[in-house]
Amino acid sequence: MSGDIAYSPDGTRLAVASSIGIWLYDTETHQEVALLTGHTDWVISVSFSPDGNTVASGSWDKTVRLWDAATGEEHATLMGHTDWVTSVVFSPDGGTVASGSWDSTVRLWDAVTGEEKATLRGHTGFVNSVSFSSDGSTLASGSWDSTVRLWDAVTGEEKATLRGHTGFVNSVSFSPGGNTLASGSSDNTVRLWDAVTGEEKATLRGHTESVNSVSFSPDGSTVASGSGDFTVRLWDAVTGEEKATLTGHTEVVSSVSFSPDGSTVASGSWDSTVRLWDAVTGEEKATLAGHTGFVKSVSFSPDGSTLASGSSDGTILLWEVIPAPSEPEKIAGDINRDGVVNISDLLFVAKALGRTEPNDADVNGDGAINILDLVLVASTFGNTAAAPLARAQIVSTLTAADVERWLTQAEQVALTDPAYLRGIAVLEQLLSMLTPKETILLPNYPNPFNPETWIPYHLANASDVQISIYDTNGALVRQLDLGHQQAGYYTNRSRARVLGWTQRVR
Repeated sequence: MSGDIAYSPDGTRLAVASSIGIWLYDTETHQEVALLTGHTDWVISVSFSPDGNTVASGSWDKTVRLWDAATGEEHATLMGHTDWVTSVVFSPDGGTVASGSWDSTVRLWDAVTGEEKATLRGHTGFVNSVSFSSDGSTLASGSWDSTVRLWDAVTGEEKATLRGHTGFVNSVSFSPGGNTLASGSSDNTVRLWDAVTGEEKATLRGHTESVNSVSFSPDGSTVASGSGDFTVRLWDAVTGEEKATLTGHTEVVSSVSFSPDGSTVASGSWDSTVRLWDAVTGEEKATLAGHTGFVKSVSFSPDGSTLASGSSDGTILLWEVIPAPSEPEKIAGDINRDGVVNISDLLFVAKALGRTEPNDADVNGDGAINILDLVLVASTFGNTAAAPLARAQIVSTLTAADVERWLTQAEQVALTDPAYLRGIAVLEQLLSMLTPKETILLPNYPNPFNPETWIPYHLANASDVQISIYDTNGALVRQLDLGHQQAGYYTNRSRARVLGWTQRVR
């Protein structure tokens, strides 16, 4: 498996791409094993060899590197690409590493010696994604030139050019049997192709924005797709019919992945959450909140017991995936009945404050929804059916100003009940987590951007905010007057300053 994060085949190691190298973690102790340093720019993709002994990494520094997964020592630096390396993957037999690059080429490397076996030329745009068939005989590549290409993984010869997409191809994935290839594109479609003949089997229409990620279920019967329209869709891989539309995310869905048993689909989104869905019914099982930045990648451990999520906030969260009981118990404080008590329940009550009609938000049953109910929900944080190993629960819709207002109201009531006091303590903790220690300006994301970028920042204190943009010569290009802002993390798309394509600063 390859991506921003990847598990070793035996599940004992987790490799995570970052701006400073590749982090290796022990999945049992959750402790850092090694930091693999040597790349001079962002690491974008990592992949374990089938035997788990080697890690391959692709970077914006235009190189592919091979590392010893046990010691962290670098085996080889594979040089040849002339632009960013965006995707790396091992062949099923572990003998070859394939890399896709923004130099419009795919390259094949000997995984032992590091020597280049072949340069696959034909694409006329950036190569975003590469994938091996299950038998290792064919390599697929997806490109910004709107094509998918199939290559002989031994000779490097092009087998077929798959034409049909009218936008960038963002993701390609082979079915487990290797007979079908799925591709997701910025033309809002998923396409299924015959991996032998290259003929298009079906065009899956339904998404209204770019398809960013595609993934097959372990039995090959279903394709999942994540899109910029905030949805995940499940498709019949034989007929191409849509099985379900999974709604709940409030921002772009960037990554989708099936659990090893095929019962669950995980999705990562720019709304900072990971969501778990029933792969048969399409119902949402849980919302996993904890990241404070875009969730870029999700990956199940080989045994399916743990889900890893990587985010632009610089963290990797490990979630314990526990199958829901057939008749789940009602959990105190779980207002929206999703099996977990978190910020969503708190916001549910906050939106209903002041109402008097019967409502689930009336936690204490006194006929009025007020600050007492909100504090009681906060006091039950931690009462979950599937608790994440990382417990911080901050989402982009909650601000320090909101929590500070609630605390002021709660303290005026002056109750001494232990549950009420615990709720106040939880709110105080949330306020601390939502208030940055210092004011800093972060790099714009994504970079490069298409069709827009946004500028995230942290604000330690409420103040007037002004962002000045300079060119490389130090000349002022643009000044953004954002007005008075409350203290908080302005790191997601809805809160950071957004610049569209027509506003691009060069």
